[in-house]
Amino acid sequence: MRELNLRVRYFQDSTPADVPCRETHFIRREFEMPMPVAQTALVLVDLWNVHFIESWIERAKQITVDCVVPVIDAARRAGVTIVHAPSPPVAAQYPQLQRHKPPEPSVPSTWPPTAFRAREGDYAVYRGPRSQPPGIGVHWDKLESELAVSPAIDVQADDFVIATGTQLHELLEERQILHLLYAGFATNWCVLGRDYGIRSMARYGYNIVLLRDATTGVEFPDTFDTLFTTEIAIREVEQQLGFSASNGDFFEAVDRR
Repeated sequence: MRELNLRVRYFQDSTPADVPCRETHFIRREFEMPMPVAQTALVLVDLWNVHFIESWIERAKQITVDCVVPVIDAARRAGVTIVHAPSPPVAAQYPQLQRHKPPEPSVPSTWPPTAFRAREGDYAVYRGPRSQPPGIGVHWDKLESELAVSPAIDVQADDFVIATGTQLHELLEERQILHLLYAGFATNWCVLGRDYGIRSMARYGYNIVLLRDATTGVEFPDTFDTLFTTEIAIREVEQQLGFSASNGDFFEAVDRR
């Protein structure tokens, strides 16, 4: 079976027996990981064309062209399964969504009560940060109808498109895939937190590798210049959920395959 021998990185949150186990002694380590091509998929998260955060979408568009598209091209050359995970409403725009049967909708739980989940009526005071004034709707509502996959991304007929984490899991089970390469946006929001994102798929037990050059997070005013929020999201992956790899190491693994 053909393999990708990919150099991956992780954050070692322990120390050798003769070194005090203190946070200041934690280091990153690397090793070469063999991943059978037939058991590997590239999961592309929320590669959107628009967003309500102007500075973020500017950065994401550049990374899409410079870093994500070359990764997709290399993955195609290697024969890696390509899975687009662009959120349910965007996935519905593609007939490829039906290449693998979407899961039957589950019967929703009755708890918490519907009104509480919707934060309606007496529960309005508990609305989340995005619904507190001024809310994101003042920017997002005028863009939502335009939402689609980035025009830089070529969703090909033999690619897969999924809408939910359950659908992704069933697709991976059907194709006997064990290793997931992740690229896309936003690192600290959707790449980590979606039901088809890294945290969810790690709970299923898949081997996770985040391509750290092919992603970016949503920053704060005091982290914007250094992209430190993105760095912390990458560290969460490297310390708890799996591994990361550079684009350069991925390209080298494809070329050596």
